[in-house]
Amino acid sequence: MTTQRGRTAGPAASGSLIVSGMPGAGKSTVSPLVAGHFERAAHVNGDFLSYMVVQGRVGFLGRPAEESRRQLLLCARNMCALADNFAEHGIFPIIEYAIADRELLDFMVGLLAPRPVMFVVLAPPPEVCRQRNAARPARERVDYDIAPFARAMRDELGGVGWWLDSTGQTPEETAADIAAEARHRAVLTGGQLS
Repeated sequence: MTTQRGRTAGPAASGSLIVSGMPGAGKSTVSPLVAGHFERAAHVNGDFLSYMVVQGRVGFLGRPAEESRRQLLLCARNMCALADNFAEHGIFPIIEYAIADRELLDFMVGLLAPRPVMFVVLAPPPEVCRQRNAARPARERVDYDIAPFARAMRDELGGVGWWLDSTGQTPEETAADIAAEARHRAVLTGGQLS
């Protein structure tokens, strides 16, 4: 169903949408734009939630590795709880987070079930992501080589969901494509990964 202003409402907006990709892929720019295409939608930013840990935060590549993973799973649990609360009240959640492995995606899908989960990976080539990362303000840049992250994502999640190379698109075009096509191209079958 489409409202008078062209925004999607009703059953087409049910479930949850996860927007993932490498650093520099465009997640932070595109995700709130996707939300703007729906009558009621929320942008759940996983990075913001992870930075709510003020004392003792261990980032996703931090040490000790066990604490890093524990905090990553806690962040995922918080993202999904927030998304579930929004969905329960008719607000379509768009979760933005860099998901690199199958274990994390399985964990999140399990928490979001039984509602449908759509998974979109913004997938411009690594060189495009590097250029975009370099153009960011210094405080927003990632300071690690994204190539291993890109390989891990492809190895673990290649073929899962909808991989969208947005290189030749504006953020607005990418968001419009996701809002229009995710329901058809990105749903994880029966809430499970194929």
